[in-house]
Amino acid sequence: MKAISYYGIQNIRCEDKPVPQCGVGQVLIRIAYAGICGSDLHIYNKGMFIQNIPEIMGHEFSGTVVGTGAGVTSIRIGDKVTANPMVTCGECVACRTGFPGSCSQLGFIGEVRPGTYAQYIVLPEKDVIVAPDYVDLKQLALAEPLAVALNICEKAALKETDRILIIGPGPIGLLTILAARAVYGVKNITVMGRSKARLELAAQLGAKVITGDSSVSPDSESSDCIDGFYDVAIEAAGNASAFNTAVSRTLPGGRVYVVSIFEDDFIFDINEIVAKQISVTGCNVYCSEHIRQAAELIADGKVNVSLLISAVYKPEECEDAFRALCSKDKKVAKILFEMEEK
Repeated sequence: MKAISYYGIQNIRCEDKPVPQCGVGQVLIRIAYAGICGSDLHIYNKGMFIQNIPEIMGHEFSGTVVGTGAGVTSIRIGDKVTANPMVTCGECVACRTGFPGSCSQLGFIGEVRPGTYAQYIVLPEKDVIVAPDYVDLKQLALAEPLAVALNICEKAALKETDRILIIGPGPIGLLTILAARAVYGVKNITVMGRSKARLELAAQLGAKVITGDSSVSPDSESSDCIDGFYDVAIEAAGNASAFNTAVSRTLPGGRVYVVSIFEDDFIFDINEIVAKQISVTGCNVYCSEHIRQAAELIADGKVNVSLLISAVYKPEECEDAFRALCSKDKKVAKILFEMEEK
């Protein structure tokens, strides 16, 4: 089978690998589409997270079950599926107290074991999530990142009347627009960013947009904010400027949700958080139920993620795909690999 493996910083290769074999309690899946996540870019550019070199990358995907091992009872051949890609220890205090997404040893397929940039993958039955059989497999490949957005919205306990600022119109920021509108009925959403193309996408999804400069104030008469301040700020860009802007643009007594992976440490003024009595909450990953909910929302057409899919590449074009996402102009949102040969 064809697979995309990581060999080092900005060194990925499409190569032939043997098709994995199903064991007891496992499911063999033929992968249709696999998405490039922001964390994959951290691996590609910085070598973060990865534990084995070489390793087949990827953790976002959709596919069809083509084999089941002994003892598998809940999944059948022909099922359209995605999966929870988290690999947890099951023993740390986070795992024992119901927070596996905060596992002290948290990893993902594609980092600590073979991932989804391959034509086939074997996964434990417990991690596989069956989607409605009428789901579009291309859109289903975005169920996992949509689950991240659903977790953000749930953590934020969004209300219809909330005035929300999302800083960073990348895939997670854009998916949060969709989740907040479709599930929570939020109407007043503003997105701040620097990419013209991604801001245009945010506008198409129903958000107001402003250029990524914290000195630029929205219309103070707008129902989207109060004098340029918001009830909720969601930091989805992963840099010091974005975090500081989130804090500065939040109303007194408001809430800031930090959802990014930061590559660099930075210093911030905690006194502003204290003075404004702001709550700052970290949001990490999701649970399996969020992925299941995402798959159903996509299948039922309640969330249409197709606008976010900027391009589809063959696995042989992996270097071009990563270069497109790493470009400074940020013209693309989500890129998929089409793993299944037509």
